[in-house]
Amino acid sequence: MKAIVIDGHGGADKLSYQEIPAPEVGPGDVLIKIDTVGINRFDTLVRNGNVPNASVTFPHVLGVEGAGTVAEVGAGVIGFSVGDRVVPVLTVSQGRCNEPVCYCMQGHDNICAKFDKLGHTRWGTYAEYVRVNQFSLLPLPDEVSFLDAATSLVAYATAWEMARKVNLRPEDTVLINAVGGAVGSAAVQIAHMTGCRIVASAGSDDKLRRAQQDGADVGVNYRTQNLTKEARAATGGRGVDVVLETVGGDILRQSLDALAYNGRLSSAGSIEPTETLVDIRRLLVRSQIVMTGTHFTPKESIKQVLRFLARGDLRPVLAARFPLSDARKAHELLESRDFYGNIVLEV
Repeated sequence: MKAIVIDGHGGADKLSYQEIPAPEVGPGDVLIKIDTVGINRFDTLVRNGNVPNASVTFPHVLGVEGAGTVAEVGAGVIGFSVGDRVVPVLTVSQGRCNEPVCYCMQGHDNICAKFDKLGHTRWGTYAEYVRVNQFSLLPLPDEVSFLDAATSLVAYATAWEMARKVNLRPEDTVLINAVGGAVGSAAVQIAHMTGCRIVASAGSDDKLRRAQQDGADVGVNYRTQNLTKEARAATGGRGVDVVLETVGGDILRQSLDALAYNGRLSSAGSIEPTETLVDIRRLLVRSQIVMTGTHFTPKESIKQVLRFLARGDLRPVLAARFPLSDARKAHELLESRDFYGNIVLEV
């Protein structure tokens, strides 16, 4: 099969388009013929070697999301047949285990005690075929295209999980940071669908204009404006009810200061340094603040996003598409941050 392979950590020049053997299917496995691949920032972190707690074995195939059809099923597979339209799940869980607490059985398969990560600890979707187990696969509704699915499994599901964890409500004013990225642009649509008033932030005026076309009410350029001051001005000095945060660093600190009393902040990672000093008095002054984090998403959140897509409630924003062989160009665009929405590879 054709695939994008890396033989070591480094820059985008490490991505090599090669012919390699397709994965072999074992008991409980499903082989997917990939149609479209979603490009994610997590892919660049794995490529650079910046993901802690798990090492990569080389040669390696990146890719945490994609969509396609079942090409082969292993012995014991129940519920999937050759030709089915499907999407793989990033967190490759075991379904159940003998741990004192089985998170998969509780619906938290995204923190399975023994999971693998597609595209990290096992080969991913930057290829014509990918192998996953039957517990890490979901049916794709006929109403959802491969392209829309491939752009939604991580970004839209993450944004939905962030919103769900802070109980986003129609009466909320929500600050959404980095609205030009895949998760941020998805969060704008989800907040708009919910009925919230939206304060959007980004490092570019062009991205803010795009976000306002998608439903944002106020735009703040955090490179040229003070995020706290502008968010408070947009709320008559009260502060925002919710922050959906993916930047980190000083933007996280300013976001905490922008929260109203009883505010809620949901984080799903950071572009800036992951270690951020926060004065605990900031949390005390803005009393009863709730902070939560999202480590990828459980399958139930992905199912909900697929239902939204099937009904037409959400519409993924496509920034650019490349053939699989041009994965290097796709990574260069992603790392430039000069885009709005999602980037895909077409296989």
